[in-house]
Amino acid sequence: KEFALPECAVAGLRNALISCDRSPKQLQHEADQLSNVLAQRRFPAPPSVVREARNKIKEVLRKQQNEEDIGDLVDSDSDSRINYKLRNEVDKILKKSNFNWKPLDIDTKEAAAAYALSRLAPNYAEIARVLEEIDAEEFSPSTVLDYGSGIGAGFWAVNEKFGSTVKDYCMVDPSENMIQFSMDIMRGDSGNLLFRNVTFRRHLTPSLRTKYDLVIAHRTLCELGSQESRLDLVASLWKRTNRYLVLIDSNLRDAFEALMEARDFLLCSGTQLHLEETRSLLEEKQLMSDSIEAVLRDRTLSDLERFCLVRDMVPHEITLPTAVEPATVFAPCPHDLGCPKLGISACTFPIRWNVIRADGKRSPRENSGSETGKFSFIIIEKGVRQPQESMARILKIRRSNGHVTCDLCTAFKGLQRIAVSRRAGDLYQRARSRRDGELLPLTIDTVATENMFDLCSEKIAETQ
Repeated sequence: KEFALPECAVAGLRNALISCDRSPKQLQHEADQLSNVLAQRRFPAPPSVVREARNKIKEVLRKQQNEEDIGDLVDSDSDSRINYKLRNEVDKILKKSNFNWKPLDIDTKEAAAAYALSRLAPNYAEIARVLEEIDAEEFSPSTVLDYGSGIGAGFWAVNEKFGSTVKDYCMVDPSENMIQFSMDIMRGDSGNLLFRNVTFRRHLTPSLRTKYDLVIAHRTLCELGSQESRLDLVASLWKRTNRYLVLIDSNLRDAFEALMEARDFLLCSGTQLHLEETRSLLEEKQLMSDSIEAVLRDRTLSDLERFCLVRDMVPHEITLPTAVEPATVFAPCPHDLGCPKLGISACTFPIRWNVIRADGKRSPRENSGSETGKFSFIIIEKGVRQPQESMARILKIRRSNGHVTCDLCTAFKGLQRIAVSRRAGDLYQRARSRRDGELLPLTIDTVATENMFDLCSEKIAETQ
């Protein structure tokens, strides 16, 4: 499927580019350069990793020169000039590697325009693809929070999906230039904003009273300098979420790992009971019993086991006090267990979008007017996972003559591989029409085997 920006968004972008001081051709050149940079944009390395890298580089530099002389100069405070030169060489090498992270700085209107030409279409495609996971007939948000809204791609995707059901769309971005340019794209020919349900902010409001049915954070975690700050943001966004929290990032492995950190943080914290508050609540409701007290005191239980046992002992309308509100994975994972791909490779999803260029030229990555890419995402839903049948997610599909082979992520046993023969008839046609990243339209009954070897797992492991 190819995603294309709505016509009014394309027209708005065209009008916004005309008002820039630089020509569209020059802005497109800057956008192409920015695209190359963003394609390889890595997450910041932890300080301990950077220190270790610096020390290793220093050792290499020492060995390349006279070890005795360099050692004396490095250890001595008398010749700061030589020490500065050595540090300078180390910094140069680090900048050429993956340790040169810095926040994305959009400091001018033209920089925002270049970013729009570079990322508006693919960002829209990524968010629109993720929103396909949500059934619009089952869920239509009336309030949406778009944190790190950037150039406004999230708004266009949400508006295309849910339309007028969204009464309040709040866009939050620290860059004034980004906010202003996204507003310019939303203006009609008269210069007035086309949509009255949109508000713009530089920062989140301190109050947690206002919550949103849908919260989106698209390629935002990469802009934070540490794991602690990323998890603080995720916790803050979760407190403002009514139903769904959507986190989207690039196809790189460190981006996927950051999403898994956020996923596991919410899943684990959502089952971590505040013991004293739990006792006080249950005593107040006159629900406290010796069996519940024994569970609360049992240190051999995990947080999840303790939470599940206590929850089964009290009425379901009782909300137990946990570190954060309970969470479950809505998509793409069909389970709340550990990710079987973590530590192996990133779990990515393909997309295709319609190319938009300001110079009339053909993009080097373009094919028949469109480009392709991959990204990672996670949708977290408020509440506890309900017992129900869950369909497997297709990670990789291979179409051969007479059969289809699917590598799946399943709720029962992580990664599995199945083959559907042409003799299966309608089932074969349905499986063959699927694409990577979609749900397999059938329910799999997994039976235990008496074979001492799990050949299915072994074959999948060989192809990673």
